[in-house]
Amino acid sequence: MARLDPSVVAEIKARLRIEDVVGRHVRLRRVGHRLVGPCPFHQETKPSFSVNPDEGFYYCFGCQAAGDVIEFYRAIHGVDFWDAVVALAEEAGVELRLGPGGDKPGSSRKRLMEMQALAARAFREALAAPMGKAAREYIARRGIDAAVVETFSLGFAPTAWDFLWRKLRAAGFSAEEAALGGLVTQKESGGAYDRFRGRLMFPIWSLSGQVVAFGGRALQEDDGPKYLNSPETPLFTKGDHLYGLYQARRAAGAEGRVLLTEGYVDVLTLSQFGFSASCGVLGTALTAEQVHRLAGFVSHVDVVMDGDGAGRKAAFRSAEMLLSQGLSCAVVELPEGEDVDSFLRAQGREALEELRRCAVDGVEYCVAWVRAHHNPAEMVAWTVNFLRGMKRLDLQAYFLPRIAGALGLSEQELRRTLAPAQAARHGAAEKLRGASASQRDRELLAVAIWFPHRHEELDALGIEAALSTPRGKELWRKIRAQSAEAVLPVLDAGEKAFYVQTQMQARQVDIEAAWESVCAWLRRNHQQKAVEQIQHALVEAKREGDLAEELRLLAVLSALKTQAV
Repeated sequence: MARLDPSVVAEIKARLRIEDVVGRHVRLRRVGHRLVGPCPFHQETKPSFSVNPDEGFYYCFGCQAAGDVIEFYRAIHGVDFWDAVVALAEEAGVELRLGPGGDKPGSSRKRLMEMQALAARAFREALAAPMGKAAREYIARRGIDAAVVETFSLGFAPTAWDFLWRKLRAAGFSAEEAALGGLVTQKESGGAYDRFRGRLMFPIWSLSGQVVAFGGRALQEDDGPKYLNSPETPLFTKGDHLYGLYQARRAAGAEGRVLLTEGYVDVLTLSQFGFSASCGVLGTALTAEQVHRLAGFVSHVDVVMDGDGAGRKAAFRSAEMLLSQGLSCAVVELPEGEDVDSFLRAQGREALEELRRCAVDGVEYCVAWVRAHHNPAEMVAWTVNFLRGMKRLDLQAYFLPRIAGALGLSEQELRRTLAPAQAARHGAAEKLRGASASQRDRELLAVAIWFPHRHEELDALGIEAALSTPRGKELWRKIRAQSAEAVLPVLDAGEKAFYVQTQMQARQVDIEAAWESVCAWLRRNHQQKAVEQIQHALVEAKREGDLAEELRLLAVLSALKTQAV
């Protein structure tokens, strides 16, 4: 795999001030040498998001989100590391250069994106052509206006088996590439045929403005599944994206809230009726990653699902997920048998606005659902699982009395049940503040972070063997394998938090003294381990009556102890 020249990341950081990039999304104010503001990644009342311009890092004391300017861009826009680097390099005027070997970074992704863009154009052109008559008639029957068709780039996949494949092949794409992009199905005998045929096409956009996948609605009732989505590809994971969020991002950011619904057409209708801040799940239950993307724009979500049993259950599951991830939410209840599209077209915008004003608080909705569908034992089990699923203990503490009171459960018993998990979670927070339960491990890893150019010395001194936890060893291996500029993308959230906190402390401690102290301890530890091994071998030699080996080991042991003096 291609490796980016580390100097590219360094140049981006040198040319783009982190406070400027963060400041586009967070209102920052200066406190001493730091800048603080409300965290864009979770709901909070007291600002806990801190930016250190001197070190080039950010850190949230509430949710432990952490990173540099590239990680912030990646997280706030919901893109991957390469896309963030490409976007920021272009903004900073930095040329993308490679490390040793390989293709241009992201070249295969770039080709996949080019294919999706070509497909989107082909589908749009087909919709406007004579062959798109049936799709245009369907659009007219559904009352979707031209502006919405344009905004969401709707298209048409003709019934021909190779309409798109011929265009892809003519553009130089192979059947393997087209299949990898989810646009065709390869034949065992060779060649390929289109995945989408005879369907109204809904492009699915990433938050960086690229088409990454499609949804297709069958125009004939007997023509396969009613809705067909792209399969998962290197560009597209269904549980990571929300339909229409790219188009809604500015309105959602301005309003601080969004309407979350189910279907493609529901999103189009909401937009047409003036609800610009709206998006939809892609046929699956709402995921933590989707909530994370929403949290980059809003602090509150109004859930509006179909007015039937399945829709109410989907609303319950969505509210559960939103609350567990730290977003506030409410559930907009539609009349029985209605969906967003039918309700708006029959009742109008004001009627939905009124339902929104009367929306049920997310916690109350969940509690009512649980009370209606579970017996007392199941209510206790749900409450425990719901609270345990929360990443943050402060949220757990906030919700516990509300839910216990509403369900008539013993708050004291719930706290007793949750206590072991909370203790474990507290211990986990000490694992590097994500990576190690030992203070010594934290000191060893801090030195490894502060002195990336001296990793070989630490290796020779046996730092990996000296680390006491699997998480600590894992973090060392990651730090050892990457340059300082490229390490953040390979770290998990806890490791990032520890890494950034450690970097931000570098000017507050004597790192040279820390280096000397750690090296001295590693030497002593290495020697102590060697002495223990010799002593163990000496016991074995005595037990077996091997006098020659016993004398040799005594000489080695004496030499080791002399070195320690």
